[in-house]
Amino acid sequence: MVVRGFAGVGYELDATANPLKRSQLPFFKQYYSGGPNSMRAWQLRRLGPGSTVKYYENDESIEGEFIVPDRFGDVQLEANIEYRLPLFNIAGLPINGAIFTDIGNIWYLKKTAGLEEERFKLSRLGKDIAIGSGAGIRADFSFFVIRLDYAYKVKDPSPDGRYAAYQNKFFAYPFSRVVNCR
Repeated sequence: MVVRGFAGVGYELDATANPLKRSQLPFFKQYYSGGPNSMRAWQLRRLGPGSTVKYYENDESIEGEFIVPDRFGDVQLEANIEYRLPLFNIAGLPINGAIFTDIGNIWYLKKTAGLEEERFKLSRLGKDIAIGSGAGIRADFSFFVIRLDYAYKVKDPSPDGRYAAYQNKFFAYPFSRVVNCR
């Protein structure tokens, strides 16, 4: 059993020369969530902030408007729990399995940054927390591990615009998606 937790808070001082940049941390110092070493059910920088619905460049509902999809924040809370079990050996190479759950999100800290649902409030924590679960296979070479994980969004507080109806609903996403080929 492996357990990991992370909590981080960054605060931008009001001494920044540009008044438009005083409400949040600089881009390269902000926290992000999602990706293979974070919330595995989400792509890199695609979770949060809070429980806001964001639209992406290729989203048909906004008709060609370009909005940057990366999501950042000043506060990050995250916890992961993983159960690892040996499966079999191939020529002396241990192949292990894993079952995991990831819980967390990112938020803005200051009242002047973002919308109400993007800012951290302890009273909204239950609504804003994202949950992803999945399973994976690990090839253990003793000095490094190659892993292949599949994760499912159990609860998504900040979906993109196409899936806004799934916001904060448990197990709302379909397990498989049909691709139309023409």
